[in-house]
Amino acid sequence: MPKFHTALNNDHVDFINAQPLFYVASAPYAGDHINISPKGQPSQTFSILNPTTVAYLDATGHGCETIAHVYENGRATLLFSSSGINAKTLRLFCSARVVEKWDQHFNALRAKMASENGDTVDITGARAIIVLKIKKVMTSCGFSTLPGVEEGGDATAFADHEEEGGRETAARETLEAWAAKKIERKEMMDFQKLNNAYSMDGLPGLRSARQAQDQNFAAVDTKAWLRRVRRQWDAVAFGFAVGIVFMILLGLVDFLHIEPRFLTHILNFQRRQMGEYHDEL
Repeated sequence: MPKFHTALNNDHVDFINAQPLFYVASAPYAGDHINISPKGQPSQTFSILNPTTVAYLDATGHGCETIAHVYENGRATLLFSSSGINAKTLRLFCSARVVEKWDQHFNALRAKMASENGDTVDITGARAIIVLKIKKVMTSCGFSTLPGVEEGGDATAFADHEEEGGRETAARETLEAWAAKKIERKEMMDFQKLNNAYSMDGLPGLRSARQAQDQNFAAVDTKAWLRRVRRQWDAVAFGFAVGIVFMILLGLVDFLHIEPRFLTHILNFQRRQMGEYHDEL
């Protein structure tokens, strides 16, 4: 059975620190996509700041779904999972915020992350830190996970080589190696400008990428807000219906010469005030 907690305890912290991989899930208020992103190297990118706050260093990638969704609604869920004898899953339901690399608080926050986990927090091509305030911790059995993968194992070991036609291919390229090449060629900002300005649903993404495109932030953000409202037809229709009913009731009050008690009190108060004003004159 699942168990719920309001904050991380020591067992949760030990479990999180033992995992080589975690996942981040997010979604827009309205749209076609629910995003799940795998995050590796937590020893270099993830930190527990206190029992109700965690943060991770977000590396440049081909999309910016999590960043766009967090900017829009601040919702995110983290999943840590293990298999083997002590199979377990741990979810962190959070409200999140984005601290981009150009932000004045970025370096101080990264230093705090490093001091908390006792290791250097850095990754080539980092573009932001995602800070997550934990609303609820959920733990459950991990019986649905892949058996046979030992807890605490190195997840990258399973992806370093693959079989193709009976021959072992060369080790795959890592995200850090790819980012290092982009930075060396001075192509990182152009890449972010092209790939990180919007989510798949068209939501505004990385602010530095949008700024590189010379976007009008007010116009783009307003357009995104209107798009979200337009898709929430149920709420819009309900508000419109309530407004119509309210107008009809006001019309009936005027037509039937009904004075609701609260309106009577307001009118009497205004009359007294006007009377005192005329007396002073």
